[in-house]
Amino acid sequence: MPADDNPFDALERQLQMEDIPVSPVTKAVLKIGSLLPAVWPVSKAIEVLKGHLAADSLNRIHLMLETCVSEVRRHDNEIGRLRAAATVEESQAREEVSRELLLDAARKAESTRAKERVKRIGLILANALVESKPTDADEVEEMMRIATEVSDSDIVYLRELVKIEEPLLQAHNHIPRYDAHMKWEQGFWGGLVDPEIDSIFSKLESYGLVARLAPPNNLNIMADFQNRYVLLRKGLRFVTLIREASAAA
Repeated sequence: MPADDNPFDALERQLQMEDIPVSPVTKAVLKIGSLLPAVWPVSKAIEVLKGHLAADSLNRIHLMLETCVSEVRRHDNEIGRLRAAATVEESQAREEVSRELLLDAARKAESTRAKERVKRIGLILANALVESKPTDADEVEEMMRIATEVSDSDIVYLRELVKIEEPLLQAHNHIPRYDAHMKWEQGFWGGLVDPEIDSIFSKLESYGLVARLAPPNNLNIMADFQNRYVLLRKGLRFVTLIREASAAA
């Protein structure tokens, strides 16, 4: 891949050579990418829908790409070190993964209604691409999928659980059951018994972000008890990927 090439040019040539039908989302991303300033490794991946666009789907793609590029630009120093240390092969591999994930992110943004969820797709893509370690495309794809499903309210509760349990998870491979049980009431929900809490955390559990704790062995069957949950590493990873640089610890 020539040094001045970018994922969109390469993708367009590949599609032309293979005579593969191009989806509307792909066409939109190619159009956007061809008009935007380069931001490695996303490379020319954002900012053209500044005109009056009628299609909501294009507006959502624009919002996702704008969020992604804005976040990448906050990591200029890290990007510079990363690019300087990478071999030609490593750079090409990162650009290839960037292109594939960008298209996947655009497809997800196009079909996602809520703007905040669209922004989180862009944040996940940006934060994953600027990490020093090789990008795990499967993990990022799954995290972006989860971002399309969880609501703002779900995120509030997950972030609160991260706030009170992250230190325990950082110190151990997992959070011991007793510690998680005792930490639970430090959340803003306190000792409240509320079916809505179960609804939210059960949803988060379905994505593998948290796990329900078994109730205490001495709990009476007649007791009114709020189910408690423990943070899993996947949940911490998800919250890490949706953080904005200015808000990151």
